[in-house]
Amino acid sequence: MITLISLIGVSLGVMVLVVVMSVMDGFEKMVKERVLGESPHITIMRTQPWDMPNAAGEVISAEEQWRALEEEVEGLPSVDGAYPLVRDFVIVDMYGSVVPVVMRGIDTEDPQTMKDLKALEVAGDVGIGMGFVADQDSFGGTSEVGVISSIFAEENRLGVGDILEVISNRNIKQLKPLLERKGAPSAYEQFQGRIDGAENRLGEVWTEGGGKEQILYDEVLGFREFLTQLGYENLRSGERDLLTSIEQLTKSSDFDDDYNYYPVGRLDEIRGVLKELKEVDVDALDREEELQLNELALPKEVRISGIYRADRFAPGPPLLVPLHLAQELAGVGTTGGVNGVALRLKDPYLAASVLEGEVQAIVPEGWKPVTWMQEYQQQFALISMQKIMMTLALSFIVLIAVFSIGAVMFTVTIQKKREIGVMKALGATPQQVTQVFALQGVIVGCIGALIGVGLSLLVLYNLEWIQGSLRSVGFDPFSKSFYGIDVLPHTINPLEITVVCVLAFILCSVAAYAPAWVAARADAARSLRNL
Repeated sequence: MITLISLIGVSLGVMVLVVVMSVMDGFEKMVKERVLGESPHITIMRTQPWDMPNAAGEVISAEEQWRALEEEVEGLPSVDGAYPLVRDFVIVDMYGSVVPVVMRGIDTEDPQTMKDLKALEVAGDVGIGMGFVADQDSFGGTSEVGVISSIFAEENRLGVGDILEVISNRNIKQLKPLLERKGAPSAYEQFQGRIDGAENRLGEVWTEGGGKEQILYDEVLGFREFLTQLGYENLRSGERDLLTSIEQLTKSSDFDDDYNYYPVGRLDEIRGVLKELKEVDVDALDREEELQLNELALPKEVRISGIYRADRFAPGPPLLVPLHLAQELAGVGTTGGVNGVALRLKDPYLAASVLEGEVQAIVPEGWKPVTWMQEYQQQFALISMQKIMMTLALSFIVLIAVFSIGAVMFTVTIQKKREIGVMKALGATPQQVTQVFALQGVIVGCIGALIGVGLSLLVLYNLEWIQGSLRSVGFDPFSKSFYGIDVLPHTINPLEITVVCVLAFILCSVAAYAPAWVAARADAARSLRNL
């Protein structure tokens, strides 16, 4: 009976261990599939301002830059497609309830992106097109349409057709300097000494000869640094435009190691723009910025056209909007920029090797690539840690059964002292005596492991029925409303099952062998006298 109890303990231990490991593997696989369903496999993020000059000193427009990178990465052998990525925090007003959410732009011209989104549709129509709706919004502009996640819809009781008022957090940041500039003195009135000093210095070092005007390159750099420092001040947009015009006039394609050369009259052009800066109409600029202030303060109306499936393990962005609206809300609409370029791979699980072997070589300066594994590293590390902790905890069931076998064998060897003495008196070697008793542990370990595997497969293949039975009696430890799944996912890993079986067999064999080895080396005469 004690041996039978030990056998049952080993079987249950192996069964529980295999079931839990299979469910954790299936759960990790499910989370990865859902993450890959809505996240880029590799994201090449922009890390520098768009107006940074290239190696040739040219400033290329933002859209030309990311379009060129998108076209280049699409030609890589392991890349299935690429699309622009715009992602930012926005503030959403839902009939008086205000919450911050993550907004992401969708390139509606990319067929694969729209196909993937359509596969997650649960309500309405997630095919958001270009985002325009015929009717006007409450603020006199054109309404937009967007898509929300099922979690966001459930938490805020939203449905198809509801209206969201969206304000970019960047707009709020831009409001403060606009309000501070209103009624403030002009840039020249605030920094007259610095501007006059820079102009006088420019006149002193700017010379003419040989039908050209020239200036030392170091002096040009110093003047540009002055313009940059002045641009850090809270200036009106019209004044910033004049500073940009001046900087453009200091650039030249005719230069040598020491000098920049310009056509005759360039210095007068610079002085002319500086004169405009000195005589700027502050009231006219304030009126222009007042219009900008009104535009920033007014939210964008977004009508919910559809809801896509999301879950708490791979929630995805709560709000999806067309790319042009996302660019406007993220503050990159005026330049045509994006946050990054997203890549879809033919095999997303090879993202790390593709990044190192193919993508890294073509990523230009000012961009930083990151894989989906790196982006979701913490989530997957948490799942792996949970799996390890569950495995360690449930392994004690097998260990308890092993200790039971050891206890049984010690009891048996003590009870059979005389029989052991008779066997040794008749010529049995210690090895033969050990094998007799150790065989019992080997049989328990082997049969227990096999029964445990059989029971675990039986449980895994009938998980749906088991969960349904538990729910029918009012016990539902894995609620669909929380986990978003009807049946616990599982993945049967033959290697893991083999390792569990072999370890259970070895532990049971060792537990039986140790007391048998001690008993076999007892003195035969003392054993016959039961000492």
